[in-house]
Amino acid sequence: MKRPSYPPRFLSRFLEWFCKPSLYEDVSGDLSEIYDKKHSVSPYKANLWYLLSIVKLFRPGIIRSFSITNPFAMSMLTNYLTVAVRNAKKYKSYTFLNLMGLVIGVTSSMLIFLWVNDEVKVDQFHENGDRIYQLFRNMKQSEGAINTTESIPKPAGDLMLAEYPEIDQLTYMSWEMNLRVSHEDKNFSESGYCVSRSFFDMFSFELLEGNKNSIYAQLNEVLISRNLAERLFGSDWSSKAVGSSVMIGGDESFVISGVFENPGRHSSLQFDWLIPAQHYFNQNEWVDNWGNGSFKVYFTLRDESQLEAVRSRVHNEIIDHTQDNDMAGEETLIVHRFSEYYLQSNFENGVKSGGRIVYVRIMTAAGLFLLLIAVINFMNLATARSGRRSKEVGVRKVLGARRASIRTQFYVEAFMISTLAVLLSMGLAWLLLPYFSQLVGKQLMLDFSNLNFLLILLGLIVLLGVFSGSYPALLISRFQISSALRGGVHQGKTAGMLRRSLVVFQFAVAMILLVGTGIVYEQLQYVLNKDLGLNKENMVLVELKGNLNERLDAYKNELLSIPEVSSVTVSSGNPISYGRSTSSASWESKSPEAGYEINVMLTDKEFVQTMGMRMKEGRDFKDELNDSTNFLINEVAAELMGFENPIGKQLSFWGIDGRIVGVVRDFHMRDMYRPIAPLIISCISPSNATVALIRIQGSTNEAIASIEALTKDMNPQYEFEYEFLDQAYQANYQNEMTVSRLIGIFAVLSIIISSMGLLGLAAFTAEQRSKELSIRRVHGATISQLMVLLSSDYVRLMLVAFVIATPVAYYYANQWLSNFEFSTSLSLVEFVGAAGVIFLVGILTVGYRSLMAARVNPADALKDE
Repeated sequence: MKRPSYPPRFLSRFLEWFCKPSLYEDVSGDLSEIYDKKHSVSPYKANLWYLLSIVKLFRPGIIRSFSITNPFAMSMLTNYLTVAVRNAKKYKSYTFLNLMGLVIGVTSSMLIFLWVNDEVKVDQFHENGDRIYQLFRNMKQSEGAINTTESIPKPAGDLMLAEYPEIDQLTYMSWEMNLRVSHEDKNFSESGYCVSRSFFDMFSFELLEGNKNSIYAQLNEVLISRNLAERLFGSDWSSKAVGSSVMIGGDESFVISGVFENPGRHSSLQFDWLIPAQHYFNQNEWVDNWGNGSFKVYFTLRDESQLEAVRSRVHNEIIDHTQDNDMAGEETLIVHRFSEYYLQSNFENGVKSGGRIVYVRIMTAAGLFLLLIAVINFMNLATARSGRRSKEVGVRKVLGARRASIRTQFYVEAFMISTLAVLLSMGLAWLLLPYFSQLVGKQLMLDFSNLNFLLILLGLIVLLGVFSGSYPALLISRFQISSALRGGVHQGKTAGMLRRSLVVFQFAVAMILLVGTGIVYEQLQYVLNKDLGLNKENMVLVELKGNLNERLDAYKNELLSIPEVSSVTVSSGNPISYGRSTSSASWESKSPEAGYEINVMLTDKEFVQTMGMRMKEGRDFKDELNDSTNFLINEVAAELMGFENPIGKQLSFWGIDGRIVGVVRDFHMRDMYRPIAPLIISCISPSNATVALIRIQGSTNEAIASIEALTKDMNPQYEFEYEFLDQAYQANYQNEMTVSRLIGIFAVLSIIISSMGLLGLAAFTAEQRSKELSIRRVHGATISQLMVLLSSDYVRLMLVAFVIATPVAYYYANQWLSNFEFSTSLSLVEFVGAAGVIFLVGILTVGYRSLMAARVNPADALKDE
């Protein structure tokens, strides 16, 4: 029989202390029963759950009534507070260092955890969130690599819905489409999706107007957001929107059948319109082919225990249904929980390998370390200063004070400082929040009306008070009366060792954060300045909307007539953020069993030259030659195909036969997290291009103004939208840039907090050794020699911190860099640079205080001897 697991004893005692006696037995029994079940799965999570449950129960209605009727107890509490305030005023510098250290640490941690909390709340509001799963497709690439995509063949979803009894609901969702939505004289370019009728049953997006049970009764219906409804129909949209017609995409009319609430900032799915997926399916027969990835597929299960069975069964569905399909490759299906995708969206060789969760963990660790450094400061300064209060402790003991009473005194002081620090931190965080929100690109807020938030603050005060006050209270209360009254209390090796260990820990953490800042910065500089294999500078990307594709030659000629435009080309997508691919590629000597996903880019004959790409062998497309069915490939594709000399070899895809006429040097089509994929470049159908790439020279503002005027003149019904290619590339690393700035800021703050503590300890050391310093000066020691004497201990501590921090920082930096396919190499520069900064700050801090101590007149220090 399994032995039951019991909650931590101190938490159970705390619950018994504050809980009403009439409720305690029931509450404790329920919590213990749930704890036992959770403990069998994960002891750590069970303890965390129990702690949070206790904190949530600390509220009116459950807390027992406390009344202090004992006048002696009241007078003692008053005395404790009076002494605490008196000591705070008497030792102003100590109080300031303690308070400011805690305020900086708590404020920083508060801001960090607001960001972390906002990150982990994304996609957690759906009622069925834990039951929603998403299909992903693993596609075999060259050299055994696997590319994972959300684009799933529609027949796979149809099969699951028809033949999987475990499936409760299933919905399709297209890729994000940015289309023009117009009503009368108002038109806006908005993003949206094609979705199934079950979309609102699966996801918890609120329908404000319309009937959820009759969504998409007709295929020409559209649902729009409150935001879009207000823009199209004004503030009284609720009486006008439903039943009105809007044009979407410029040429299709849809009837508004409902209005939904804006998705909100905690939704990873952002959209302003939704049209039936079946409408798209009816217009595009290609989606019914198992070899074509089309839409995203989400589903819920009737029973969570059936998940593994579904995972196992669905894995080979594509392979089983594409035995004779030339357009299909070696592809498998995998299942992941939708609520985890926002934070864990990276895949490595078909396995989930991280994502934003890495930065959430980094920032959580930074917040905890900053808080811990501040608490360490408090403990260090309190223990160092304990000698000053030895006579006070001795007098209290002579008058009959017990050890518990003395401990209470120091706890009261710790709680007073902690409470004041948290209150000041709340105000400072509130003042800094707008700037911090702008820095991280989020709309963060402090909700003082939220009970959970207030309980967290209360818990923070308790934790700070307990942890920062425990060691001083336990240490000082143990002083012997005789030694305390003489003022000759020696704290012993244990206290000194603890202080030194805490100093080492502080500077080790500061050094790790500083090294991390340097590594992230170096990697960002590497990826932002790396030669991509094409020239992204001075390149403007304009979406080809409306009928621009049909007038492509005229549009390009007009663009070239603009003085600031040097060259123009078109492509089927952004060349540095590209993912259009096929499994149908076939070439000479290809094994019939081999299935590879190869990117296909549709361009014109000017593409290679305009983009500044380089040829490895063969030739570029030429106007005078019939190159409409000839192809260029990149080096990765040439290696995949196994040709020693690929020029002139036959190649086909999508049923198009041609020959390879050239091999271009590899260029990065995606971010640096992924390897360069094989690529085929074709100019067979430039009219299928989706973007124009315009190389500009001279005045950028004049060039953009001229391009905008021309584009609007040729396509007046659409808004002009453009982006610079280098800025679009840089946006791929927005998360990394944000985290780099944050780590840098908090690294500096950790150094400041540590230096404040070091300043206090240096002052304590100088005070303790004042007579020794004076005697040395009388015997001829110089000020510089005394400064070296006082500083040498702290230099050794910083050296120890460097020795400890270096391997830790190296390990985690190496782990982070391993996420990139292309990364900078670790060097001594970051480690030596971080150590140099720490040593410089430490030496200046200790040196300043040592100089002041060394310059004291020996007569003043020795006059009592």
